[in-house]
Amino acid sequence: MTRIKLLIICLVLFSMPSKADEGMWIPALLKKYNIKDMKKAGFKLTAKDVYDINKICLKDAIVGLGSKSNPTTFTGSGSFISESGLVLTNHHTVVSYLHKHSSEEHNYLRNGFYAQNQQDELPAKGLSLARLVRMQDVTEKLLNGTETLSDIEKSRLIDKRAKEITVKAKEGNHYQTKVKSYFGGTQLFLEVYEIYRDVRIVAMPPLSLGKFGGETDNWKWPRQSADFGILRVYGNSNNESLKYSIANKPIKPTKHLELSLKGYKEGDFAMVYGFPGSTKQYLTAKAIQQIVQVKHYHGIKIRDAKMEIINKAMSKNEDLWLKYSDFMAKTSNSLLRWKGELRGIEKLDLVSLKKKEEEAFIKWVNSTKELKEKYADVIPGIEDCVARLDTIEKLNLYVVEAGIKGGNFVSFAGKFDMLNAIASRKNVNEKRLNKELRKLRVEASNFFNAYDLETEKEFLKVFVKLYDENVGDQYKPAPIIAARKKYNSDFNQYINDAFSNSIFSTKENLIEFLKYFTKEDVQKIKNDPVFDLCISYFLINMDMVYRQRIDIRREYGKYHNKYLQAIKEMKADQKIIADANRSLRVSYGNIQGFNDEGESYSPMTSLNDLVEKNSKNPKVYEVPEGYVDACNKAIKESEKSIPTCFISNCHTTGGNSGSAVLNAKGKLIGLNFDRAGNGLVSDYKFMPELTRHVAVDIRYVRFVLEHQFKADALLEEWK
Repeated sequence: MTRIKLLIICLVLFSMPSKADEGMWIPALLKKYNIKDMKKAGFKLTAKDVYDINKICLKDAIVGLGSKSNPTTFTGSGSFISESGLVLTNHHTVVSYLHKHSSEEHNYLRNGFYAQNQQDELPAKGLSLARLVRMQDVTEKLLNGTETLSDIEKSRLIDKRAKEITVKAKEGNHYQTKVKSYFGGTQLFLEVYEIYRDVRIVAMPPLSLGKFGGETDNWKWPRQSADFGILRVYGNSNNESLKYSIANKPIKPTKHLELSLKGYKEGDFAMVYGFPGSTKQYLTAKAIQQIVQVKHYHGIKIRDAKMEIINKAMSKNEDLWLKYSDFMAKTSNSLLRWKGELRGIEKLDLVSLKKKEEEAFIKWVNSTKELKEKYADVIPGIEDCVARLDTIEKLNLYVVEAGIKGGNFVSFAGKFDMLNAIASRKNVNEKRLNKELRKLRVEASNFFNAYDLETEKEFLKVFVKLYDENVGDQYKPAPIIAARKKYNSDFNQYINDAFSNSIFSTKENLIEFLKYFTKEDVQKIKNDPVFDLCISYFLINMDMVYRQRIDIRREYGKYHNKYLQAIKEMKADQKIIADANRSLRVSYGNIQGFNDEGESYSPMTSLNDLVEKNSKNPKVYEVPEGYVDACNKAIKESEKSIPTCFISNCHTTGGNSGSAVLNAKGKLIGLNFDRAGNGLVSDYKFMPELTRHVAVDIRYVRFVLEHQFKADALLEEWK
């Protein structure tokens, strides 16, 4: 399809009401807004089967993945699949928890893991799961009587009321509660969650299967990845407080999903149910330009440099491969997503589309005196904030992405600032000093066991140079300016010399320094050239980036929320999609292929495709020993092709990783794990021609469990 034809299609779509397959919809509002369109798309159930507070329904089988410290801020999704607490999610959402158990002796990351019995299951330390018990529209309760208040007064009153509502909702139960804002604060919902804190790893495929094709296939289609992980929840039966958990007893969930092994065909209904992260469907043209020219341009430059260092290190030996696998996956995932978004933005000519949207908006605003008084300042206000954010967002990328998170060493060295502060006081608290020293000895041991010092030095060399080349002197840390002058911009020599004169020069040197530390040694920290460089990034961030960025973004947020409110008023007769905000959502559509760049793509892949990729490039498309033989045997014995993955036009984003993909009868057919190519721009604008999410077929999940792990007991439990 030519760019002109695609642009015409998108312009026509902009003038039409939102399509049923576009958007991530609030489950509690399906009956009001979506169920008729869902039925037209092929859905066989009712809105209450999807969400109901008075009876058990599909929403009771869906969980969000969070941390024990922040259990209702979700980073992924999952679903209960058995009466004994089994949870299905993605390999890539939980592999970091398995990584913590891995070693050269037990390389679960490379070889995979399967617990033969419940006693062998591994704790997913730090992971928590949350199930939405109910959500309630509290907009009127929170906003009533706030119309004439100032912004500060309104915010304080809403916060006070929200606290009262959440406290009341927790009375007599063990739930956690929060109030979430939708569509610029025009709609507010109370959300009540049950939290599960004892989560254990049951099964996870080898990395070569879970991420088949590695970074070569990431964010692409066709795919054959077995991107799944199986967990089990322990600790509380239904009606029992999580504070008084029953040790080693799996829970019996309120609801678990039924399995469908019948398959599907192109055109069949599909529904994704999970906790998507965030979308930004209502950004202005200037904001999109900033993403392209700042975030993508500089972010890609930084991540490309980071990946080059990681790949070089991982290729050296098995130890470094294991140490940097998780870091590589996180680095590469965002890098490839940014590149995909950039291609989609350019292909769609999104800046031009957004300008046309703004022209229509401004025309509407100017249509009456009342609207002009309410909304004439919105677009100018947004553009002013975006202009002021240009420099600060670029600086944020270099300070945080290239500096503090350039590798792993800066954040580690930054932990010594507390020791510096404690030991620098006139009257040193010896008890607190000793406690901090014990803590740092553990931190030091963990760091040097987890990472390679020479690789971390390489990160510093590359990113000090990159920072110097891309950031103005007024925003540079003093050590970088001094090093440029002293070493004539030879930052390799600068870092080498800095470490040769540092307490951080070796693991042994640092451990000895901490072991025999006295308050008089604080001067060694203050004068340490490596500590000086690392802490300078934090100081630049605090003095020149963090506060300023927060202030401007807060101001931007007020105008953006006002923009959303205006759009809702302008399109009062249409269904308006609320941006994803890490709350439970439903998206729906149909299993469907697509055409892109002159290529036609089927909506399904099979084991035959996996075997073919492996035979053509076994280094990239690596599989465990004997796996191809098992695949060929299964292909030969089967009368039909054995499925691996499929795509549909359901609208998804980050956070949907691990979301259940359901058929027209609400039965589990797949597990969402990715999006395809140019359709990544759907976070900013839905592209019906190209937007496709990628799911692993549930039959392939079971195939891997059967043929890779001989997991008969697990398959018997999950049926």
